Amino acid sequence: MNKKLAYFCIALALSFMLTSVSYAATKGTEVSTSTKVKKAGRALFNYPANVATESANVVADTGKKGTAVVANATKRAGQVVTGDVAKTKELVTEPLTGTAETGKSAVEETVKIPAKAAEGVTE
Repeated sequence: MNKKLAYFCIALALSFMLTSVSYAATKGTEVSTSTKVKKAGRALFNYPANVATESANVVADTGKKGTAVVANATKRAGQVVTGDVAKTKELVTEPLTGTAETGKSAVEETVKIPAKAAEGVTE
């Protein structure tokens, strides 16, 4: 009878261990699933905000570059008017190249906005 009781206790202990390991594995899975759901929810709401932020940054940078082009053109015009005729070529070419470079950088940065916005969300 003592052997039967010992086997029963061993079997009972093994079943408790297996049940606790199974429960712990399930508990860990629930936490990771919950975390994934939270991250997905955050991404859903943060992505549009990140896009708006990146768009505002691009608009601000484009405005700064456009202002620099106008300031340089005004400076060159002042130099030409005051007698520095050698700057006449720069007076014509600088606004054109500056405007082209500003437009190019604006397009490049605009194309990068979705990727930049997604970087902040997936972290």
